This record gives sequence, structure tokens and C-alpha cells, in this order.
Amino acid sequence: MPALVVEQEIAGLRWLVLSGERLDVFAALGRAAKENIHAVQEGMPEREGLRRWVSAGIGARNYAQVAAVTRRHHPTARAELAALARGAEIDADALLLANLRGDLGSSDGTGCSDLGWRGRNTVLAHNEDAAPALEGQLMFVTVAIDGEPTVTAQWYPGFLPSNAFTATSNGLVWGINHIQVAHPKASPGRHFVMRSLQSAPDLTTALEYLRSHPMAGGFAVTIGSSQDGRAAGVETAAGMVDIVEISEEQPLQWHANHLRRLPATLDEPAASAPGDPTQQLGGFAESVARGEQLERLGVPDAEPGDSWFLDGLSGPGVFRTAAGTDPLMTLCTTVANLGEDCITVRGAGGLTSTLPLSDFVRGRQPLHT
Repeated sequence: MPALVVEQEIAGLRWLVLSGERLDVFAALGRAAKENIHAVQEGMPEREGLRRWVSAGIGARNYAQVAAVTRRHHPTARAELAALARGAEIDADALLLANLRGDLGSSDGTGCSDLGWRGRNTVLAHNEDAAPALEGQLMFVTVAIDGEPTVTAQWYPGFLPSNAFTATSNGLVWGINHIQVAHPKASPGRHFVMRSLQSAPDLTTALEYLRSHPMAGGFAVTIGSSQDGRAAGVETAAGMVDIVEISEEQPLQWHANHLRRLPATLDEPAASAPGDPTQQLGGFAESVARGEQLERLGVPDAEPGDSWFLDGLSGPGVFRTAAGTDPLMTLCTTVANLGEDCITVRGAGGLTSTLPLSDFVRGRQPLHT
């Protein structure tokens, strides 16, 4: 039986809900978003610089190593990406390169902010930042594969649905921030690691998985569970992993695009290919400045409502508008209140949808906007 595809909308963003057998689902996703996949791949600002970076020298060596170990350790996610390429009628190697772009030592900018809270409720909040060319391309997908947890994720067409914001029917929710790694390890690509994480049954298993499955590039992951209210911040970069649980004694944790606990030498400004235009996409200093703004939020005196997190991520120096020298803009803000079973999604145009988190995970329409 072919995969079932339902198209709907949330906060002004396209939302595709797919169910069926794994490869049928990903091929159907490729067909449903074919135009978007081609547009995103052709419009990525770092595309040409990335191609030059992997054409020779250290870039070519990094790509060969990371691609080989990714294929070996994550064959299922690799098959999903190949099926997506078939459905979209696009070169599979081009999609693989795009999905590995943050694992190869070339710069691809800084973007995204996360807040994690553990008090009476556990709340995870995420700003998704990207190039203005991707406005109108970011969407949500719900993937219900036979026999597996259902997953709803923010999705850039052409990528595995694993590199922005994710919620699963096992009660796990997480946001992801890019960490630039100048000297990646010969480990699997980060998108593939995070796609495989989506089958974790609980937070303990998820954290152990991240600890035992380092990645070539880097992510900061703010993750929580509605099963027990626990939450944690994870830094994983260049084969190293650091995990800190968020406690009621220190209930608020933030993250931008620079390391806070792992050695700073891992994410120092990248030594990219000469003349690489991706160097213009943002920088280490921008992330540090954004982190200072997040730090100024402080711990509220009382249990914060969801609006506190929306306001914090919408504030000056955190919410991005691609104005002046800033090359990126905030495309979506998401606040998931695990204790209240509620999620709020706000698109770049300000349209906001609120619905039960349990409905969101399963691809059910918003109750109201």
C-alpha cells in the first residue's frame, strides 16, 4: 500500500503528515516537496563554497571519511535519504553532501537559540534561524512509519527531518543549535545521528545514545521528556560529548551556537577554504552576543508561562531579522510545555498556532490560531 500523505498548515507554515512503510514514506515526501527540495538545494548560500571545499585537500578528505562512516553506522537513515532523493528526482549524492555540510570543517554560519526550563513544568523553546532565501521553504513534517514512534519535526526540504526541532510519540522533545567545528572527527554526520535518536523510548536511553554516538560536526541539544519531566542540555562536537541535566536548583538553561562546556578550541572560527563565501553567513562573535542576551533573561521569580519564553526569544539581540550586517532571520519560534501538554508555534509573519503537544506529535490539526 502506498504511503498516505495529508497536507495541512500550522502558524502559516506548510505541514505534511505521512504514514506507511519507511521507504514509501520518504519517497512520497520527496514527491510532495519536489519543487521545494530543488529550490532549497539551488538556493543554499553556501552551496558553491561547499562544493569547492570538498573538491580537493582537507575538505575532500573530511568528506570521504565522514560519508564512509555515516554509511556504515546509519544505513537506515541513509536509505531514507536515498528514497527522498528518488521521490524528488534529484541527485542522491548532492543531498548527501548537503546533509553533511556541517560535518566537514567549512563554515556555514551561526543560527538558532534554545531555552530549557525545569520547574513545576518542563518547557523547551526554540528559535529557528536561517537565510532569508529559506523563508517560505521551512515546514513541518510528521512521519508515522509502521512499527516506530511517530515524529513531528521542523524540516528544510532535502534534509533528513532531524536538524531543527523534534517531538516524538515517546514523549521526547528537543531543539538543536548548530555548533561550528573547525576540525571534525571521522565520525557519522550529525543529521544521521539525530535522525536515529528519534526512536529512543525515554530520556535515559536518549542521553546514553548521544553519549555513545558522537558526531563529526557539532550540535547543542536541549532535550526533555514528558514521561518524567526531566530535561538536559547536550553539547556534542568533533567526537566529544558533554551532558548536563537541568535541575530545579538551576532551572533555566540557554544555548546559542558556541560551546559553553566542551573545550572552546573545538568551535573556534573555522579555517575554511580561501575565499569561501560561507564565511559571510554569520560568526562566532554573533553567537556570543546572542548568548549574552539570553543570559540577561535571568531566572523569573515565579513559574513562567509560555508567553515568557515567546517574549524572550522574540527580544532584541535574539530574534533575527536579516537587517544590517546580520545575514539570518528567525523563521519560526516554538514553545513546548511538556507538563501542560501544549505547544505554541509562531511563524516568521507572526501567525501563531497553539495545540496539545500530543496532537502535534501525531500530526493533528491545531485547535486554534
